[in-house]
Amino acid sequence: MTSPLVKDNCGLPAHHDPSGSGFVNPWPSFHKHGRWDLLKMGWEFDRKQSKVTTQTALPKILSPNKDLIDTFSHPRDTAAAAETDKVTTTWLGHACFLVQINGVNILFDPVFSDRCSPSQLVGPKRFTPPPCKLDELPRVDVVVISHNHYDHLDLTTIRALQKDHQPYFFVPLGNKSWFESIGIKDKVTECDWWDEHELAFHDQMSHIKVTCTPCQHFTGRTLTDHYKTLWASWVVESIPKHDSEKAIKVFFGGDTGYRSVPKGADENEVPHCPAFKEIGERIGPFTLSMIPIGAYSPRWFMSPIHCSPEDAVRVHEDIRSKRSVGMHWGTWILTDEDVTEPPRRLEAEMKNRGHDPNTFNTIHIGETLVVDV
Repeated sequence: MTSPLVKDNCGLPAHHDPSGSGFVNPWPSFHKHGRWDLLKMGWEFDRKQSKVTTQTALPKILSPNKDLIDTFSHPRDTAAAAETDKVTTTWLGHACFLVQINGVNILFDPVFSDRCSPSQLVGPKRFTPPPCKLDELPRVDVVVISHNHYDHLDLTTIRALQKDHQPYFFVPLGNKSWFESIGIKDKVTECDWWDEHELAFHDQMSHIKVTCTPCQHFTGRTLTDHYKTLWASWVVESIPKHDSEKAIKVFFGGDTGYRSVPKGADENEVPHCPAFKEIGERIGPFTLSMIPIGAYSPRWFMSPIHCSPEDAVRVHEDIRSKRSVGMHWGTWILTDEDVTEPPRRLEAEMKNRGHDPNTFNTIHIGETLVVDV
């Protein structure tokens, strides 16, 4: 299978479109749907779309533990780091997480708007609200964006974060111009797959490395700009300064598929995306990972771009994650599976593959998970 580092005949990496006008998924595990597929999917979705009713057992929403989050918003005593190093993640709904590494607050794919849409008048509307207001977040040092779909990149949220926090922004290739168009010209770093950048905070007490890593997806905010900007998963690592410190490695899956499964195909016989095993071999094992588990039905259409819970367990294995959390479910109705199904299937697949279900499960919206390094 082709590595994204292998260049094509035009001298470009394999995930760059040879025309120079965009990007591609360079693996047999991906299938690009045509117009007829889009029409068929639209027909199925219109008839089968999942609903939220008064009987739906919605995900539980907690008010974030402000005292706990504030505790981890400051660097810890490096002399005691061997005993106290921990990483936290707070789920803020869908793919949005606040991750805290040695006092550095990192926000992934923040969307606090009601609808994930070009307009707040139409489009998918939240069935679970954010667990807090945007202005109730602690200091935000870094914002990481996986791609430009509206459920991952939100204009109102980004503007508010820039106004109140002036964080560093890390985005995949092609997205910097969008930030510049809304007046954010400084501290925006555009990355290709495997690009690395180091940052220091708290008077050089805290050092992190941000790495842009591959995944299998696509991009577009209009009908005419599909595949024009890059999509990515991300890795954030602590950089130990003393022998007593342990390295923290966090993986954020963004939005990704794992394999393309046509109708009637055996899922175990189709090619799977090799990027995650490469990530695991080059950077893993990971202390903590956030992996998408929802928006996977109809399977024949969604499998190239969205993981099912079964796919997510394979990603968990490939990247060599010690502790994973499921995301990309429980916030908007984007596909036609039951809105509460993903965690149940995740638990069943973890048991099916012989894993402790507590090493990859879901947490409540607003809940903070503290993980030992």
